[in-house]
Amino acid sequence: MKTAGKANAPSVTAAHLAAAIKAVAAMSIKEKEQICDTLYATQPNLLTSVLAQASLGASMETVDVLLNILIVLHLAIEKSGQLLATVSEAEQEHQLQRFTAIVRFTEGLDERSFAQSIQQTMAYKREKILLTYILDTIQRAGLFDRSRENAKYPMLAAINFVNCIATAKRIS
Repeated sequence: MKTAGKANAPSVTAAHLAAAIKAVAAMSIKEKEQICDTLYATQPNLLTSVLAQASLGASMETVDVLLNILIVLHLAIEKSGQLLATVSEAEQEHQLQRFTAIVRFTEGLDERSFAQSIQQTMAYKREKILLTYILDTIQRAGLFDRSRENAKYPMLAAINFVNCIATAKRIS
């Protein structure tokens, strides 16, 4: 197994992401279901982190936002010509622990400062494009609401996608 390119080089370009966003916007429900079937087979733990949001109190609209994010990320990676090893539950947990340590550091910051702090961390240097897409998407969907305890889980799940993608092994 190998990793793509230099340590800080993005594995997914803006062109890959734009093509994926455009493709998902044009997809039917049936086509999205087929992508979810692929995700179930190749990245079941990432898919489960989306589906589990309903049991954590997230609305179906929120689950839909996260599912669309995951579909876009999957297609962007696919368009970049990469194949990721399956992200394990342990790896997801590890990345989430790293992220929550960063979040603890940012407690009390306003939304803009919080987003800037996240973007400045070393973990996101490689996948800035994906992180920017996710932050913009969750902000537009109103998922930055940190006033309710259960409102943070969808935001954590979405941002953790970038952590997992940035650190996942690439299959050659």
